[in-house]
Amino acid sequence: MERLNILYTCDDAFMPLTGISIASVIDNNPDKEICFYIATEKDDQTENFKKLVDYYKDKNNILFKHLDCKKYDYLLKEKSLDRWGSNSYYVYWKLFAYDLINEDEIWYLDSDVICLREIDYPEIERSIGAVLDCAHAYFNRLAHIDENYYLFNTGSMYVDIQKWKENKCVEKVIEYINNMKYQPLLCDQDILAIALQDEIEVIDPKYDYLVGYDYYGVHNSFKMYLLDKKPFYKEEDIINSKDNIIFYHCLGGVFGRPWERNNESPIKKEFEKYTKLSVWPNYSTERNISTLFKIEHFLEILPKPIYNKIHNLAQKIYLKKLSKNINS
Repeated sequence: MERLNILYTCDDAFMPLTGISIASVIDNNPDKEICFYIATEKDDQTENFKKLVDYYKDKNNILFKHLDCKKYDYLLKEKSLDRWGSNSYYVYWKLFAYDLINEDEIWYLDSDVICLREIDYPEIERSIGAVLDCAHAYFNRLAHIDENYYLFNTGSMYVDIQKWKENKCVEKVIEYINNMKYQPLLCDQDILAIALQDEIEVIDPKYDYLVGYDYYGVHNSFKMYLLDKKPFYKEEDIINSKDNIIFYHCLGGVFGRPWERNNESPIKKEFEKYTKLSVWPNYSTERNISTLFKIEHFLEILPKPIYNKIHNLAQKIYLKKLSKNINS
């Protein structure tokens, strides 16, 4: 039986979302042995973790292993990096965890990523395979990343663990953090883009399809975020990946997250399907939409060219404000 390895790093409070993602992986890969590595800020005796493991105890092809990544927290604390969730550094653990895993290869997934098709391993020559992030072209300059650098979305990453260890990727991450002069804007994504730029290979967008392409449309997304002004895919690359999506990244926005009540997410129906198959079949939260998103949502009535320019300007203002707050 073919082996599939999946890694999640999450706050214990986000375990229900991790469980929904896990349900989607299992549903679309029924003939594989799947080992889920889960790193949380708590141990494997928490109620949520035990509930997850117990739910699949009768499935011989489903395995769970708990990872303790807190050994790296000292470095993150020294740099005063932002904690998340229950006062945890879990969002950064995806930069280190592979040194603790004795496998040949693994997929890392964020908890808000769902699987829509059978998973495969892409053929890469480097240590990591990742999809380019559609962050605004203005982002690189504010994040102090060279404008010619690729910015990768870390919601889904394929890692060749043998190459990762041979190329001393953890040592490169630690060295970069130790010498880091600026706080990252997008947490682990900034660090990955600079510390491991030469270790990452661009892979097909089907491995981390971003929800905004469906909500705004691919062409409008390119206009809104000036994606033709940065190292990025061509529009047809995104469009062609639509019929073969393996991992769908359920990011938030004016449309809301698919687990929020009264959301307008394009992936709402599919997410509901996997929620019902999960350990937490009734999971949902209140929709929390900011004032900025409310205004942006209202302005969608404008003609696309006008809306795109307004959205473009708003992104620049938001990123510049964020940069000042972090680096002050």
